[in-house]
Amino acid sequence: MSDDNNLKKPVFKGLTWHREQYFSFFIPMDWQKVNWQDERQGILYIPTTEDAHSLFAVEVKDLGTTVTADDLPYLEMGFLDAIKALPESKIESKKTNVTGKLVQLEAKYSYLEDGEMRKRWVRVLYHGTRQVTVTAQGATIEKYHYWLPMFNEAMMTIKVHSTMPDQLPL
Repeated sequence: MSDDNNLKKPVFKGLTWHREQYFSFFIPMDWQKVNWQDERQGILYIPTTEDAHSLFAVEVKDLGTTVTADDLPYLEMGFLDAIKALPESKIESKKTNVTGKLVQLEAKYSYLEDGEMRKRWVRVLYHGTRQVTVTAQGATIEKYHYWLPMFNEAMMTIKVHSTMPDQLPL
């Protein structure tokens, strides 16, 4: 049994619904909301203030052009090339999906940053002219696996939309 499996798992205290005009998701209610320190549109959540490298983040960019299923091969190539350019990157899984007009790329990978091997799960959702990048990251591979149950909640409840929802999704 690996050390990852021996770690105590986090305890859910409840979930809160984070919603903005272009995206919404459920996040553990005790995680800290942090705004981007630059001009990016979106939001960051961190599970503890002692670890700013373990996080759940959403970034929205308007690309100025509508993305369609026909763009998928080019988007996937650029997405994977960007991951491969990271120091000591190792892609563990990848997939693409088109549902209606929603185009999605997804990858789980590890890479070296500031002397630490970090692990990420990234979903890039294209909705109309917007690119919504969703990232769950552990400061280390072990912390990624520790926080994975909570990352799953946020990642699997992400919704993209054009107007802010006024009621909880069913």
